[in-house]
Amino acid sequence: MAKIIKDIGSIQKEVDPELVAQALGAKEVGVAIDTAQAPISLFSLRQFIVERIRSSGGRPTLVGGGKKRNKIVFLANDWEKLKKLAKYYKDKENINATPGQIASILIHMALTRIKK
Repeated sequence: MAKIIKDIGSIQKEVDPELVAQALGAKEVGVAIDTAQAPISLFSLRQFIVERIRSSGGRPTLVGGGKKRNKIVFLANDWEKLKKLAKYYKDKENINATPGQIASILIHMALTRIKK
């Protein structure tokens, strides 16, 4: 039978975020960031786009995407968010991805989190 490893080291105390903010001179700005909108999430999406969107002179295509195009109905607010993401990546990152391509990537990322 395998031996069980037990950590008997000292436990680090959690640092109060208020103390860190005070030490750094941080000020409350009244903006709450949902984890889905956190910079790390947007960077993760950006990396996926950069790795999967390819252009050979024409319209950029999603590498690994099938030839079949399925129509998906989006809520108006969701489509607006996708358009804003596409505009952000085009204007700020010089990445030309369509709202539909971004939607495809986001759906793929969400589906990979679902266990079979």
